Amino acid sequence: MILNVNKPKGQLNAISASRGSVLIISLVFLVILTLAATTTMRTSTMEMRMAGNEEARISTLEMTQSIVDEVIGEPSNLVVSGDVGYVNCTANVSGCDDTSVTIDTNLLPAANASRAQVVVERIAPALAPAPRGINSSADAFLAARFEVDASYDGTSANEGQAGVVQGVIVLVPVGAQSN
Repeated sequence: MILNVNKPKGQLNAISASRGSVLIISLVFLVILTLAATTTMRTSTMEMRMAGNEEARISTLEMTQSIVDEVIGEPSNLVVSGDVGYVNCTANVSGCDDTSVTIDTNLLPAANASRAQVVVERIAPALAPAPRGINSSADAFLAARFEVDASYDGTSANEGQAGVVQGVIVLVPVGAQSN
């Protein structure tokens, strides 16, 4: 610091005091800005985690719906010749009448197959008139009803968990043996 010998001593103290107050004000603003930046970073990190969780939830739900679509698309999974209450499942589900439901390995690799469980149950009535509006002759078909319950649990791989239950109607030609 260069002292000016021409200025009175009181002016030197006022200049030093004003420089000190600017330093304190600057430090206060720096602390406020640091707190704001830290809060913003924490909020951004939390939002990123929430977005990741939502993505995993939606992806798992779509996977489960794809499994249901795959099971419904394979006629051998919907056993019309079984009685009401007949249950066909994947191999990893116990207490079923049959465990012949399979999931295509292109949809769900074999390593992940144990995470999916599918239960296909024939529900009452055994055969009912075909619903109107299906663009077929109602007197030529009867309808067998099924409930497909699929669940996928990928929580061990941070993929989420989801379940989908969907009803299915299979048209059976009148006169065809059904029970």
